[in-house]
Amino acid sequence: MADPGDRRDDTVTGVHAGTGPSRGYDAFDLKVFVAGALLIGVAIGAVAAGGLSILDETPADPEIESVEILEAGCYDDVNPYSMSSSSGVWVGVINETSTQTEVSAQIRRPSPDDATVATYRVDVATHNTSVEDDECPGRIIYRVEYDTPYPDAADALRTERYVDGDLRGCGSSTSGPETGCGVFYEDQPTHYSNGTVTDEPL
Repeated sequence: MADPGDRRDDTVTGVHAGTGPSRGYDAFDLKVFVAGALLIGVAIGAVAAGGLSILDETPADPEIESVEILEAGCYDDVNPYSMSSSSGVWVGVINETSTQTEVSAQIRRPSPDDATVATYRVDVATHNTSVEDDECPGRIIYRVEYDTPYPDAADALRTERYVDGDLRGCGSSTSGPETGCGVFYEDQPTHYSNGTVTDEPL
């Protein structure tokens, strides 16, 4: 039989039975819990706000990555590459120009940031085009690489390509909306030869 004068602590999994000093620890634990919950709430709010701000950011600017002359020379000596454009690469031909012709390129996005159809315009400009000092009319093959970011708000993308202000092509991708490239092709003049109708290529 235990001595009534003996002191005894009843302890179950670290929780003190009874009262006394344990109330201070309980109050402290509650404060820590509340403070931790508040910190977690603030952190979650910051992450959410950060996520929303990222989604609402202005789309990245387009850029010209490179411009180069692939081949240049007299008209009859330069193999006429087929004009093409895909995945941000545009290869084109400039005929009856100086063999010393140079090119530069610029790109811009004229459509608003939240437009359903994001529109880009690539402008190639020619320089030193006079053939007066050349022995022959020249042909230039050029290549332009460009980047057209797809804005989050857009469901379609259109890229118009111009040389010295003249339309040379229009490419697009879409998940449904009409991109408008068809209008450019409809406006191209039609040539008649031996009863055959052919559209002038851009």
